[in-house]
Amino acid sequence: MGNITVKLTETPEAFNNPIMGFRPSRGINDSSFPNREYADIYKHYIKYTDLEMNATDSVQKIKDWSNKAWVGIEKKNIKVVPRVVIVYPNVGEYWPNGVPHGDPVNQWLTDTLKSRLVAFIAKLGQAWDNDPRVAFVELGLYGKWAEHHIYPNKFPDGTHIIPLSFQKALGDAFNAAFHNKKILVRYTDTFTAYNFGIYWDSFALPDDAVTGNGEISRNTWRTQINSGEVAYNWGNQSNLGGSPNGTLSSVSNTNYVIDWIMKTHTSSLGWISDYTASNPAVEVGATAMQKVLGYRFVLNQATFTGNVPSGGTMNVSFQVTNKGSSPFYYSWPVEANLLRSDGTVAWKGVFQADIRSWLPGSDWNSAARAYNQAPTVNTVNGAFKLPITLPNGTYTLALSILDPAGWQPGARFANTNYYTGGRTPIGKVGIGMEPANQTLGSFASLKSDTTLGYSLQSSAYTGSVGSTDTQAPTAPAGLTSTAKTTSSISLSWSASTDNVGVAGYDVYRNSSFVGSTTSTSYTDTGLKASTSYSYIVSAKDAIGNVSGNSNAISVTTNAASTGTTVTIEAESSANTLAGGAVAVACSSCSGGSKVGYVGNNRGTLQFNRINAATAGTYTLIISYVNGDASARAARISVNSAIANLSFPSTGSWSTVGTYQATVQLKAGDNTIKFSNASGWAPDFDRIQLIRR
Repeated sequence: MGNITVKLTETPEAFNNPIMGFRPSRGINDSSFPNREYADIYKHYIKYTDLEMNATDSVQKIKDWSNKAWVGIEKKNIKVVPRVVIVYPNVGEYWPNGVPHGDPVNQWLTDTLKSRLVAFIAKLGQAWDNDPRVAFVELGLYGKWAEHHIYPNKFPDGTHIIPLSFQKALGDAFNAAFHNKKILVRYTDTFTAYNFGIYWDSFALPDDAVTGNGEISRNTWRTQINSGEVAYNWGNQSNLGGSPNGTLSSVSNTNYVIDWIMKTHTSSLGWISDYTASNPAVEVGATAMQKVLGYRFVLNQATFTGNVPSGGTMNVSFQVTNKGSSPFYYSWPVEANLLRSDGTVAWKGVFQADIRSWLPGSDWNSAARAYNQAPTVNTVNGAFKLPITLPNGTYTLALSILDPAGWQPGARFANTNYYTGGRTPIGKVGIGMEPANQTLGSFASLKSDTTLGYSLQSSAYTGSVGSTDTQAPTAPAGLTSTAKTTSSISLSWSASTDNVGVAGYDVYRNSSFVGSTTSTSYTDTGLKASTSYSYIVSAKDAIGNVSGNSNAISVTTNAASTGTTVTIEAESSANTLAGGAVAVACSSCSGGSKVGYVGNNRGTLQFNRINAATAGTYTLIISYVNGDASARAARISVNSAIANLSFPSTGSWSTVGTYQATVQLKAGDNTIKFSNASGWAPDFDRIQLIRR
């Protein structure tokens, strides 16, 4: 028997996995980790004075406190997110000895506080940087609730956000103290010199959309964790329902929060985790949200050697897609196992794979409820030399992701093939013989499995390490153009082959990289009319081996004609939304979405790369929504030309109207920007440009 290839199925279940999902909070003086559905990660508010009262207190005091507060959580597979707090309004203040305080403003500005915090952070790093119970660390410490502000009080310069001098001191200290744990801060316009993640503690609240849009602009989600807390105690609750149950019992409210999760690539959320799991309507929403929070690794197929001679080499290859919203942020190994008939492990070995590179999609489309840039299919392969001491017989090949703290299965694949204990069975392998059968037996529920855990004792991995692939795929052949317009060119080619598997193709225009695809076709967009472009394509495998280039072709886009209409949706990913402007669902709008919160001296909407074949006069048709009784104004900037427009009421916030203007465009790329320095502009659906 040669190689065996099996297809695998995604499970419909939502289930808990480490460092993602619903994230309950353990408050000040809370002495327990209450059981919550889908919860493997808990935020922990910690008094500064519980960890350090005097500057001479040792690191051991922090470790002793942690061991007492977190006793036994490793047996439940729980990890914590600590936030150390000095001032928790309406609960208490926890100033250590020797730090002046009492003045609600100046107490946050002293050099004594700064130097004390820097020294304390170094102790935190020694205590927590290698503690497997810690998922990641919220920088905290400073300001009310350790959220880096003193609002409504203000500093002498009129601001209420942590000053730059403290940002630098604390940022440098955390960078020096923590090398193995991710660090998160509260506001996207703070600590900008540091590669930190964000905890958005007013998650999805329209009143704080600036933070969500700031996360999107900051665009660090591929390497840094974004987390947060849905706020139910202030602001506009119209899309949140006023409570966790109010959110999750409504499909529209649930989708509203999911939209923000997907746009910001958020991995865990608090407060909303306090929902009532016994409520059937709420449970539907909770299940849908848990399935997108964080990573969701789905095995698509696997190929393995069916019959391995005693002491021979077993080749294993699998394809995996991340169908969640964020990556996994730590380097946990993927293990292959050969299991005996009783389920015990007869042999184990790890792949040379980095699960941090299994990225989700990007550029969330709220109308389609999918990422415009779909997640990649990742191919992992390994060649394992099996020990000659492994007895001949039939074994079950299984895959798992190990928590390095104990080298036991930790994070789990989202497949129907599942054994209690965290392993995903793939098929049967015969050692020294043909496998007796390919029957894998009955599968278990992922959600109900509570057997997983990890160890607090560190040790070296004792299994094998698979070798990697060094052979590149063959070059793509037969590259040709299958269609073209004034602004796009479609390409296709014949598939490449590889000894393990082709992971994808890279497309180059005029010798510059323009995009990747896992299929044998690609459409290049945003091009100029009547312009010649040259293309080549190369193939790659999962290890990164790259083929030679395909044949080169040149293609000329179609010429533009008078009267051609160009339509651009306001929510298009090519546009720039800034200062609080955000895309929202709109069933009556083209594309199912519109852009709101433009104006009020902050929000702006800019249409980019509007390509005109020739310079001249164009008719601009603006589709908009204005439910106010009176007109709303907007300032329009077309390249460098500026004008003020007045948009009459459309009668309701679900009725779309149009406004027509005349603009001058230059040949090539143009920009059109909408703003309002003194009030709200209307919501924008789309623009259309017609050559006159």
